[in-house]
Amino acid sequence: MKTSTRRLNRITHHDWSAFSKEMREIHEMFKENERRMKETDRQMKETDRQMKDTDRRMKETDRQLKETKELIKALSTKFTSQSGHILEGLMEPSAVRMFQERGYNINRCWKNFKKYSKSAGRRMEVDLLLLDDEIAIVVEVKINCTCADVDHFLEQMAHFKEVCHEYADKRVLVAVAAVNYDRDSAEYAHQKGVFVIRVHNDNIFSLDPTDGDILTEF
Repeated sequence: MKTSTRRLNRITHHDWSAFSKEMREIHEMFKENERRMKETDRQMKETDRQMKDTDRRMKETDRQLKETKELIKALSTKFTSQSGHILEGLMEPSAVRMFQERGYNINRCWKNFKKYSKSAGRRMEVDLLLLDDEIAIVVEVKINCTCADVDHFLEQMAHFKEVCHEYADKRVLVAVAAVNYDRDSAEYAHQKGVFVIRVHNDNIFSLDPTDGDILTEF
């Protein structure tokens, strides 16, 4: 009986030792798993922070790009406007001379002519207005001229006499002057009955021939 009790005690002690060891291992596994979960959570939070930071930087970059585009647009508009005014000033004496050589008795010239008609409810702005006793020639000055620019100019000119009543008794002719004519815009202007003035190197201006062309009058 004593022998059996000692054997049982030895077995019980052995089993308990093994059980305790397994429990410690399981406990360590849980601790390791908890550590890994915390590390994973930390990494996820870090990733989330980085993503938020990346998103913030992308938004900031997008904002800066928009500001840069707006600045370039503003500078481009300012450059085009200033270049246009310079071109108008250079063209004024040449335009008078060229049309005089074509037989028009130009005796007056207005640059940056502006007029508002309350009755018509319209404003008219003209780059160059050349006048003789019977004819007015309106010149639209462009750095780059497209077919759409020609159409827009003609649409504006359709209301010229509504705004400028003092020229109601004159024949009103139209011309475009440009440094560059986009694609077929010069030929298109000819077809629309518009004088075409070209700006060459060294500020040399030329007026295209109009032989056989039917000039548009307003």
